[in-house]
Amino acid sequence: MTQYEIIMGATLEPSEDEIVAVIEAARRDVRYLVTDYPVELLVSKFKEEPKQEGDIYIPEYQRKLRWTDQAQSYFIESVILRIPVPPIFFYDVKGRLEIVDGSQRVRTLARFVNDEFTLGELEKLDILSGLKYSELPSTIQKRLFNTPIRSFVLDEGTDESTRIELFRRLNTTGKTLHDAEIRKGAFRGDFLDLILECAATPLFKSLSPRISKSADPESERQELVTRFFVYSDHYLEFKHDVRRFLDLEVIRQNKTISAGEVQQKRVEFNNTMTFIEANYPTAFYRGGKGGTLPRVRFEAVAVGTCLALREKPDLAFDGNADWMFGDELNALVRTHASNSGPRLRDRIEYVKKQLLAIE
Repeated sequence: MTQYEIIMGATLEPSEDEIVAVIEAARRDVRYLVTDYPVELLVSKFKEEPKQEGDIYIPEYQRKLRWTDQAQSYFIESVILRIPVPPIFFYDVKGRLEIVDGSQRVRTLARFVNDEFTLGELEKLDILSGLKYSELPSTIQKRLFNTPIRSFVLDEGTDESTRIELFRRLNTTGKTLHDAEIRKGAFRGDFLDLILECAATPLFKSLSPRISKSADPESERQELVTRFFVYSDHYLEFKHDVRRFLDLEVIRQNKTISAGEVQQKRVEFNNTMTFIEANYPTAFYRGGKGGTLPRVRFEAVAVGTCLALREKPDLAFDGNADWMFGDELNALVRTHASNSGPRLRDRIEYVKKQLLAIE
């Protein structure tokens, strides 16, 4: 470890009181009521689209999730057998219940009761395989209707970003949505539209040609652009919890951003990426080579360049980009404490100061 890393690391250790305070504050964000809803009530109150009149509905950010027919059959079998199933989490929206986690379970129950699918091969109740709900004995139909499903109802005072974060953590569907995908469904507005537009530009795609195999390239670029816009204006305010910090700012900007501000941000993004393309086009990648595109490295290079250009719009580059791949920046973009407030500020300001120091 270099002396620089030792000095940096020494300033990043949180105190015990700080740790406890952060945990307690996060716990207070979630308030809920525990209850049991019978299947009959869930099905009768459910409408799939939020704009329909049902008292139970699925929010837009969960539209992509789908269970296979076999998975749905397996779930119905569990309910008929009254085997405990995972609880459903709702959010109280003026008396209506938005499903935070459990959309597939509720949707499956409704589809089955409405005869929209036939039970597949079952493990325990193979005698029911190939049957629809209407073909079940009335005793089994009634037992299914009366089966209680444990439910948690989040208080209406729970803020929007907290319930989105809860969905991320509780998602049990096997296909976890990317943060950017969730924001597209949950936080639509002019600011998010700007993010989607900038992430899809040929210029930005040319600077980020390779994304980790485990990530969806389109969604990952949207995540990177979100960080660019939020951190370029508010990186000094960041303390911890990246998702919540970004979510809250996207929500706020969608409500407040003007057409003029949208255009100003669009121009600044394009100017920043044009400068990077002209002077250090491979700087988003470790060593300027292939592989994954680290978010922390992107933040340092993109936001640092943006801030330098704000102070010095006519900034001239001397052609020496060695420091972009040197030990000091590499130390600042290591994974350890990479999302702490001090670490974020240090890596962004390092790039900014290096650029402004060029004569």
